[in-house]
Amino acid sequence: MATEHFPFAVRLLGFAPDEAQILAAQLACAPGPGPAYFCLSEHSLQEPDLLIANGDDLKALAALSALTAGALRPALILGRPALALPYLNLERPLDWDAVYAELAQLVARRADAMAKLTAAGMPPLPERRRRERLDLDLTDPADYAAMRRRPARGTVLVVDHNATFATHLGKLLQPLGIPVEWAGSEKEAVLTCGARAVSVALIHTAMHLDPYLLCAELRASGGPLQPAVVLLVAPPFVYDARKGSDAGAEGLLDLPVTDPLLRATIKKLMGMA
Repeated sequence: MATEHFPFAVRLLGFAPDEAQILAAQLACAPGPGPAYFCLSEHSLQEPDLLIANGDDLKALAALSALTAGALRPALILGRPALALPYLNLERPLDWDAVYAELAQLVARRADAMAKLTAAGMPPLPERRRRERLDLDLTDPADYAAMRRRPARGTVLVVDHNATFATHLGKLLQPLGIPVEWAGSEKEAVLTCGARAVSVALIHTAMHLDPYLLCAELRASGGPLQPAVVLLVAPPFVYDARKGSDAGAEGLLDLPVTDPLLRATIKKLMGMA
């Protein structure tokens, strides 16, 4: 699942499901030796490397200013936008050779910007907000206090058909002093969460089980901690946002997932970030 050589993560904005599926398929077969790409699921916890927006969708265009970060997280608009915006755009019908060429330029600019950031000792990009900013926020401050996760230093549980990923994750988190355990079945996972302090549970959706049901069971197991649950997702599995929310899932991570992203996600969910 984890790899050092990985495609660039793309978030699509404002496209209808059918068009988004076509775009994702075209991006997945980008010709070599240029960059490779994959599209993030809508509810992925991963931050995108690139953004592609529908030029005909005003809401998507409005969102770009909050989601982009100059050359560090660049954007491409497909279609002719009604507004003059400071992003590259390509008109429809799409010439995919031109799309691949423009994306490769954005990737090169991003790499250069990231190298300058690293050389200057600057911190990485801040994470995007999970909720929209309100101009006038009348929310009770106590509600926000309840949303903040207190540090919970338990173990990380990996629910998977074998222990390969759990072993890799254990080595990755060892310098942070975070133990990792593996469960090969639904029953074993529930028993582990009921008996031990599990801070985070990762469920590989390729297993022959209902990940939403298991998520709810893990959170209701009555153990020392109520775990934050993340689904590890790869096609053909399609994440159901309503079921995930009802089950109490934090969201998902698209596979393949990189070691830095895994480490950052675990630290954030454990209140260490």
